Amino acid sequence: MNKKKKVLFITSRLPYPPIGGDKLKSFNLLKILAKYFDVYLITITNEILNDTIKKELEKYSVSLKVFTKPKYLFYLNTLKFLFNDLPLQVNYYYFGDVKNYINNMLYEVDFAISTLIRTSKYLDYFNKPKYLDMVDSIALNYQRSKDNVKSFFWKTIYKIEIDRLFNYEKMCIKNFNSTFLVNKYEAEYWSKFGNTTWIPNGVNEEIFEYNKLNDKYRNYVAFFGKMDYQPNIDAVLWFTENVVPHLNKEIKFIIVGANPSKHVLRLSKKYTNIEVTGFINDPYEILNSSIAVIAPMQTGGGIQNKILESMALGTINIVSTLAAKPIIGAKHNEHLIVCDDPKEMAYLINTILGKIMKKN
Repeated sequence: MNKKKKVLFITSRLPYPPIGGDKLKSFNLLKILAKYFDVYLITITNEILNDTIKKELEKYSVSLKVFTKPKYLFYLNTLKFLFNDLPLQVNYYYFGDVKNYINNMLYEVDFAISTLIRTSKYLDYFNKPKYLDMVDSIALNYQRSKDNVKSFFWKTIYKIEIDRLFNYEKMCIKNFNSTFLVNKYEAEYWSKFGNTTWIPNGVNEEIFEYNKLNDKYRNYVAFFGKMDYQPNIDAVLWFTENVVPHLNKEIKFIIVGANPSKHVLRLSKKYTNIEVTGFINDPYEILNSSIAVIAPMQTGGGIQNKILESMALGTINIVSTLAAKPIIGAKHNEHLIVCDDPKEMAYLINTILGKIMKKN
């Protein structure tokens, strides 16, 4: 019987629970890898490995090593940027004890996969096949977003990071056997520097059959996403400031997603027509019942899983040009509605509600 090959899989967050695009992708990739290889999973995180997570990951017979660090050590790591030319987030995740542990393991495995550029430096001296699941190009993301960012903190981060990111991502693509990206345009852009592979996101087939409805949400417009992710925060703040004032009084805005930031939580306290749910087990009931699902992305990049999932439900999706661009084959007014003007977006939502009310 042939022995399975061994793969080292490095992540910056625990793949389970699969909340957020990168964790979801890592979890699905882990399940696929476990079918064909012996998987050695190493995670560098500030998350706590509890019994529930451990039991779920053990289902796939992975060898698991988690380096749980207090958050202040990650922050201290970023100060290394004063003495090197690495991006902040690469410094943020790079620890000496992790490097030593991985270096000792490299002789035991046949190939390696690192998730996001933040874990890629651990494979600098690995001379066997190695692959980078970059997911999105942060350099291109920041370049697209820099003019739309209002916060002084993020403006400063972008200023420090953009050149570093471009240089580092280019170097990674040259040095890895292949780099995986979810955005076709980004995969094509970086292909001139090395091997890139376009692997678009998908959705669970069960969502296509989902039919649960709740009348409570019939006059709601919904946003769905992980709410500590800055582009999602930017999107709901933009919508609240620019679109909500023009909506009919009976329309409510509901923000669905885990880990809402303090800026997002403030919205539900400040406005009576805005709700913030936090994490819920079944977000699809709200999305499926709403007037429309919105993705008015002003910053960020890559394919938004939330759009694909709400498209699979068959709901009306109103999205910005930035959100629509990576979705290959999606046509305006057929698969989704592309709109960047806040007053036009409000008019669309008001009109859709009016048509729904007439039908009933």
